[in-house]
Amino acid sequence: MRLLTLFIIIYAAALFFARDTIAGYISLPGGIIWLDALIAILFATGLGLLRGRDKGFLTGTLPALVFGGAIFGAIQLEIGEPDPFAAMATAPMETTLNRAWDGQFRAIAKIDAANIGVMVDTGASMILLRYDDALRAGADPDLLDFNIPLTTANGRSQVAYYQFSQVRIGGVVIYNVQGAIAEPGALHTSLLGMSFIEQLSEMIIRKDAMILRQ
Repeated sequence: MRLLTLFIIIYAAALFFARDTIAGYISLPGGIIWLDALIAILFATGLGLLRGRDKGFLTGTLPALVFGGAIFGAIQLEIGEPDPFAAMATAPMETTLNRAWDGQFRAIAKIDAANIGVMVDTGASMILLRYDDALRAGADPDLLDFNIPLTTANGRSQVAYYQFSQVRIGGVVIYNVQGAIAEPGALHTSLLGMSFIEQLSEMIIRKDAMILRQ
């Protein structure tokens, strides 16, 4: 039992630290939220096993549920992340992305109302979101006009122009970013394109790290 508990906790911690990389591969609606929920459940399960199965609901199950909920809430609220407005007044904002196993740079970007897994693509002129990701970010599907032709790795398709109120990665925040939204099923991964990158003061690649500075 102790070995199982240790495995669950280590697995949950590994998922948490690899969250940015994994997010770029999640293509299901609300995928990153389900990943956060899985992390919280694993931590709660590990705590429950540590406390033992002989505990009652109030002393065993309830604390585990509260602990899991707190973990999920902390991830969603990004506790500990610097205040972008405070950082802007003192020093340039900066964040570092680590290269994924496939050689790409991926991150979790807070785009308007949602955390979305994106892949950095300097060949894309704008931020391009998957349709499901765009809906989670707050885009109104009734206002999307797919009238702009675009060629992606999945072939030629139509996209809808859209302006995002803000795009945040770590301590870097860019406002009023031009972008586009792909048709349903037309894009596997949301892309962080040049409409975001060009507004940075500096982007540096050092071996397996990409540094974004504002």
